[in-house]
Amino acid sequence: MEILKKIFTNKWFILLVSVLCAAYTIMLGYFAYVVFFYEIEYVDKMKFAIIYSALSLVTGLLYFYTRSSFLTCIISLVNMLAFFPTLLLDWGNWPLLIPAAMVTLFGFFCCKMNSTLKTVFGTIFLLLYILGGIVFFMIMNVFRVTTVDTLLTPNGGIVSDSGNFRCYVLDVKNKSTGKVAVYVEPNKLDSDIGSIRLKTTIKKLVKQAIKENKDDALHYDVHWEGTKLYINGEEYFDEMDFLEKNDAGELVYNFTDDVWTHTYFDVDYPIFDLIDRVTQIVSDKLLAPEEEESPTDDTDTVTDIQETSGGAAYRVNFLLRIPLS
Repeated sequence: MEILKKIFTNKWFILLVSVLCAAYTIMLGYFAYVVFFYEIEYVDKMKFAIIYSALSLVTGLLYFYTRSSFLTCIISLVNMLAFFPTLLLDWGNWPLLIPAAMVTLFGFFCCKMNSTLKTVFGTIFLLLYILGGIVFFMIMNVFRVTTVDTLLTPNGGIVSDSGNFRCYVLDVKNKSTGKVAVYVEPNKLDSDIGSIRLKTTIKKLVKQAIKENKDDALHYDVHWEGTKLYINGEEYFDEMDFLEKNDAGELVYNFTDDVWTHTYFDVDYPIFDLIDRVTQIVSDKLLAPEEEESPTDDTDTVTDIQETSGGAAYRVNFLLRIPLS
């Protein structure tokens, strides 16, 4: 008994346990990444809630046991930052948020940090959560165009013959007549992790049109023929357009082009469209004198003009490829 007491009160053993506590911080950071680039779907919500709650309870006990360790104090501060993106981006996902929130707050308040430092950091985090949350929800609910989207295809979408892509049709209702939108997504970038499924948010808008009547969306004939997607008899997407060879000479699909969006933040924000237009006008005015002073001759010049679709596109673009199977 005395031996166990000496081991559990040994500062080096406590420090070692503190290192293990960092695993929960890594998990919080992982979920912060996941909610930004994926949509979380539950295979078994009850199972996930039980496992995550039990893991959080054990972590909370370890935080209490190592509360005097300086490393636990640092971890508790990092947890407050790592949990913030998940709280904002996945609000309402209570099986994921409640256990993490309880452990994060408990770890911060139980650690034996200098009282002055704890007060300072506590004030900073309080302002961050309150002001950050207010700004985020104002942008998402005030400045964003509010729509009600109804999925008109099966939940798994219409999968292409190759199995590499899927498409789905949305009936988008807004304050005006509404519109119909058809999206294409990679079909092999989803990940199953135990009782949750991470569904990719990478997608491409291949067609959108204003509805002529309320039942117009039901008349869309969407189907695949080989590698091509046809909508009402017209071709709108071809898998082969996004194939390229990697460094090893293998054919892979490339989703780095601007036509692909990688997060759910690819939505209409009128205030951002206005900023884009003002910025473009200012840029044109500043560049106009230089263009007028440029020398001219009688030689005919052909200039390539690249058209872009209207509206602002705020995306996180990164290199993400899947092998051709």
